[in-house]
Amino acid sequence: MTQSNTESLAQAEKTAASTVDMGAKRWVLGAAAALYLVSLFLPFVGDASGWQVLAASSAAEEAHTAITEYVFAWVSFIGVGVVTTLVVAFQRFALAVPAWMVTAVSLVFSVLGIWLRNSSGVDIHRGPGYYLAILSAAVVVFTIFPLILSRNASQAAVARERAEAQGRDQVALAQQAATRETENPLLIDDRRSRAAQRHKRLD
Repeated sequence: MTQSNTESLAQAEKTAASTVDMGAKRWVLGAAAALYLVSLFLPFVGDASGWQVLAASSAAEEAHTAITEYVFAWVSFIGVGVVTTLVVAFQRFALAVPAWMVTAVSLVFSVLGIWLRNSSGVDIHRGPGYYLAILSAAVVVFTIFPLILSRNASQAAVARERAEAQGRDQVALAQQAATRETENPLLIDDRRSRAAQRHKRLD
């Protein structure tokens, strides 16, 4: 195995690592993104739907939408509605990581939104769209997290092949070093030949 072959295997491993082997989880993420889009058309806060909160419409103002609820709507839309949809479509690791991070942040703001509205004393409650959005975000977070921590099948296969190639290279280098030591004239044991030459001179 030459050095160029080893380098090509390293590049192949890097290429394989850039994709996410989603399997059946792809459908789970797709369903979560679809449910989130449905939640945008349901009552989110009071009579205001999710898309009205996103647009900061007068209906959202009349529902006394808190800043944390606005942030949850916007961040969850980016994380679940946009980036997760791209993850399902392209299965790229570079998209999976920000999808998980942004959606996890949205879950934090969803809890803050619940706490702030409960403590505000305003008699306007959250609608089913709010809780459906939370459910969609939670599914995305707990589905993507193991994907970004684990190796996909092709990456693991290339990594094993690369490790075996490196092992063969090390064995070959050790054999070459041993051959050079054997061929080194300074290491040749010529004591018998020199003793024979001395006997000839004495004779």
